[in-house]
Amino acid sequence: MKAIIDFLGTITGINGGPWLNWWGGFGSSLSEFGIFLVVYKKLQCHAPTCYRIGLHRTADGKYLLCRKHHPDVKNNLTLADIHAEHFAALEKLEGKVNDKK
Repeated sequence: MKAIIDFLGTITGINGGPWLNWWGGFGSSLSEFGIFLVVYKKLQCHAPTCYRIGLHRTADGKYLLCRKHHPDVKNNLTLADIHAEHFAALEKLEGKVNDKK
């Protein structure tokens, strides 16, 4: 048990001095954890009780949703779906290029 306590004390930086090693070691990382928490809360899905990262905005741009809760994102996407959307977008782009000429 003492070995575990010594190991944790070494990792957190509290072995060796009362508070100097704490603020020079593990305690100095508290602000980094705070920054991570703020970024996570900013990107969190706006659906209630969802803890996923939201990467998709709603049509009005008001909410940020994960792929599970966004209405336009398919949940069980296959490679064939991706290819179909890709080729449809290419045809649309080629049509616009031909219209300009």
